[in-house]
Amino acid sequence: MNNIENVVYRYSPEDQLAVRYHAIPSACTGSAEDLGAARSSYRSDLLELLQVDRHDLPPVLEHLEAVVDGTWVRTRVGAVHRDHCADRMFLQTLLASGSAQDAVRAEVALATERGLEPVVVIVEPSDTVGSVLDQMAPRDTFVVAYSDVEATVGWTVICGPEVEGRQDIQAPPGTELHDMPVWNFVRRYGAASDRHAA
Repeated sequence: MNNIENVVYRYSPEDQLAVRYHAIPSACTGSAEDLGAARSSYRSDLLELLQVDRHDLPPVLEHLEAVVDGTWVRTRVGAVHRDHCADRMFLQTLLASGSAQDAVRAEVALATERGLEPVVVIVEPSDTVGSVLDQMAPRDTFVVAYSDVEATVGWTVICGPEVEGRQDIQAPPGTELHDMPVWNFVRRYGAASDRHAA
């Protein structure tokens, strides 16, 4: 089992149990009325699964998903993503008008039309491809977006191995892809739709 857990809390305020969660690689799932209760439930599930003391739990990276302007957006809990070209949060830049933002929105619309449920995952350009893959389930479609000093918004699509219609990339051997910064991955493989790197 991977030494680090990635748990995603999905916020759906219209549901009575407004926060659903799923974790990778443990596969713990559940729901609760709020984030605090979901965190507690997840930790209890993980303790039961691993049969360890709470002090022996693996490190956990938490991610929050919510609908923003009609699109599911995921960000790591506690992360502060700034626009590297302007004095504002990157999410504000992502929601603004512009050719790069239009391309991201078009890609989300295209994936949705294909019956997928794309999630815009906000990362730092220096985050590794592996850090994205580690939070991905086999049927996930991620539109990975970050602040890019040259293009305002850098982005690419990464699909899980069970997503139909994806295009596989010719991945380099070993751990090179896993350790590659996202910005380098985008420069090397482009922002063409449905890239698969899992």
